[in-house]
Amino acid sequence: MRTFRPISNPSSRRARWPLWRKSKVPPSATTLNLLGLCRSSYKSFGLELARHLYFKPFLGVTQEQLTPKEAYQKAGRIASSVLRFAADFITEGMSIEEICETLEEKIRNGGGQPAFPCNISQNDEAAHYSASPGDRRRIEKAAIVKVDVGVHVEGYIADSAITVNFNPTLQEMASANRAILMVALKTIRRDVGVSVVGEVVESEAAKRGFKPITNLAGHQLDQYVIHSGVSVPNSREKMNATFRLNSAYAIEPFLVPARAKGWVENGPPGNIYRLVSRKRTKDRVLGEALDFVWENYRSLPFSSRWFVRGFGRAGALEVLDALLKQRLVMTYPILVEASGAPVSQFEHTVFVDEQETIVTTI
Repeated sequence: MRTFRPISNPSSRRARWPLWRKSKVPPSATTLNLLGLCRSSYKSFGLELARHLYFKPFLGVTQEQLTPKEAYQKAGRIASSVLRFAADFITEGMSIEEICETLEEKIRNGGGQPAFPCNISQNDEAAHYSASPGDRRRIEKAAIVKVDVGVHVEGYIADSAITVNFNPTLQEMASANRAILMVALKTIRRDVGVSVVGEVVESEAAKRGFKPITNLAGHQLDQYVIHSGVSVPNSREKMNATFRLNSAYAIEPFLVPARAKGWVENGPPGNIYRLVSRKRTKDRVLGEALDFVWENYRSLPFSSRWFVRGFGRAGALEVLDALLKQRLVMTYPILVEASGAPVSQFEHTVFVDEQETIVTTI
């Protein structure tokens, strides 16, 4: 998942982030978060400690005594099954709320839990739209639709996405995106630099007449942590990080037509939230809401639909809005391509083993 407050002065981004000094396109707040700001929330919750003391019992997950590798693989199998279903299930005119609810329930029925709300993003939306309670939005005619699901088993996450395309003029881009992802996956192995993926994605996209979105990146996964500190670029960038043994990564190139600007900007909120502080409040109802979020989602993103259904109080949306105003939770903005160009996306999760790199979501 990606987010975070926009930074209005592009030049200040370069000054604060040397990685981007040679880039023609300043990074969005999204990329800056992926490159480091997420670490602050990691520290604020003491996740290393909380992971061991609190995480395993929550969300009603049955403990199967799986190894991390086995849990990653099980989560990947569930995500793969859900997306195969989605490819045939989604049609033009379908309710986005129905899609989200159906896919999230299939994750639960498959033996996992949603690691974040199902993302259904259309046309120039690259990511982060999920249905709100009673959402009236539907799949538009001739839309190009990104379906992004997250599954966790005992906190070990599979993050995977497909493009469901209803626009014949964009099929070449969608097909190229899938092919480029598969080429990029072949480069990943232990101790290889993450920059290799960006080089492959950008060069392969150019050969096919497209370009990647440069300020969206893949990311390392950890137990109950979707962005654990290492970003995997989708364009040529010098980065020192390498793929580490016994670690998992989400690899997710986004493509746009060559004429597009090729970066995203923060749009309106997309109905996805995350706890950012457990600071106590004098308001009893808000305190109960904070406890509910922590007990059910910890630091994972959650849907306003889940909160309304689970919190079980009248005015639940108003309570959630109050938490947002007090900066106890945050909301993820929809990420929109800067020139309004259509966007495609494909994503797989990999686990770097001693002898091989396992694509868990195939």
